[in-house]
Amino acid sequence: MAGILDNVIFAAFLCLIGGIATSSQGAVNAKLGQYSGQGLSSTIVFCIGALTSVIYFLIEVKGRPPADLASRLGEAPWWAWSGGVIGALFVIINILTIPKLGAGTTSAIIVCAQLVFSCIIDNFQFFGITYRTYTVWRGLATAGLIGCVAAIAKF
Repeated sequence: MAGILDNVIFAAFLCLIGGIATSSQGAVNAKLGQYSGQGLSSTIVFCIGALTSVIYFLIEVKGRPPADLASRLGEAPWWAWSGGVIGALFVIINILTIPKLGAGTTSAIIVCAQLVFSCIIDNFQFFGITYRTYTVWRGLATAGLIGCVAAIAKF
């Protein structure tokens, strides 16, 4: 799989699919929340997500996890373990806000926040990310994103 991920076009295509999936996920989760309750909806989503991740993991390692997996996991920084909490927070926020704001406004605010904070992460090398300058162009794009959110949300 690493070979195909070296292809920029394929990687961009996966990002496109991820964007479609993320936009759909919030609306789907919010609908489930109407039937199960918000807390149970989040729990169901994460159980199904965990099962999907286990299947992907087993495919990736061809059914045989690396022998040194435990020691490698022990070397991870403390904050590397926060992804599950962050993911749960994202799902819960979507379940709570989409019924009130709608999928478009919720997604616009989230995507804008993601892009702005991602530029900050790049610029300050948070989480060990390779440095990328917050340029004037990125600043202009940030302003444009905020304008787009205002237009979509009709503030």
